[in-house]
Amino acid sequence: MKKFGLFLLAGIVMTLGFVSCNDDEGDYPTNYPLITTVCPLDGGDYCFQRDNGDKLYPSDKTRVPGYRPADDGTKQRAIIWFSLLNETVPGYRYNIALYAVEEIYTGTSEVVEDAARLEELGDARTGYTLGTFNLSREWLTFHALYAAYDNSRHTFTLAVDKSGTTEFENNDEKYLNVVVLHDDGGDARGYDRGYYVSFDVTPLAAELEGKTGINLLIPTRENGNMELKLDLPREE
Repeated sequence: MKKFGLFLLAGIVMTLGFVSCNDDEGDYPTNYPLITTVCPLDGGDYCFQRDNGDKLYPSDKTRVPGYRPADDGTKQRAIIWFSLLNETVPGYRYNIALYAVEEIYTGTSEVVEDAARLEELGDARTGYTLGTFNLSREWLTFHALYAAYDNSRHTFTLAVDKSGTTEFENNDEKYLNVVVLHDDGGDARGYDRGYYVSFDVTPLAAELEGKTGINLLIPTRENGNMELKLDLPREE
């Protein structure tokens, strides 16, 4: 299996049950899985985009005949398993054979002005896996840990709290303070499990102007409030 120099997934084998493959045995993807943005095209077609803007076109979709992207204009992130193909496709950086698509939770971000809105967005606690955080100017993605019997009841939001409710310890004017808010919908049964979550950070573009990155506060169940500094990629 080959590395692709993309946003690779730490812990993905354990999380989704993917087993490393032998290129000489059977029909398996030859590249590690990665997280991308699903880009719908005309006629129900689709492609995928890396966080650096490079696009991958799946000219071979024979292994995923039932996959259809959402056509309602919402942004969707997904883990894909694939192999690179030698033939080029005009307008795309990579041509791939697609083996599997696993859509992941795709949330948004917002500036919160009052405590009532902050409470509405939830206060459930969320763990995380170190080494899985990836921040671009469009997306923040990481591997979250929480108990879920019905995962469809869980929602997540990234919030810049201007109500003064959230207390940050690592204040640094070069970093934007952002908190992860989790509404579990009353579903908190069982043991913590791992799920990738991804947030659209473009609604925070004005707040991020001139910042080095974000100071991310995650209220965890076992360790209290944890703060992590994440740097934005340098603009070329």
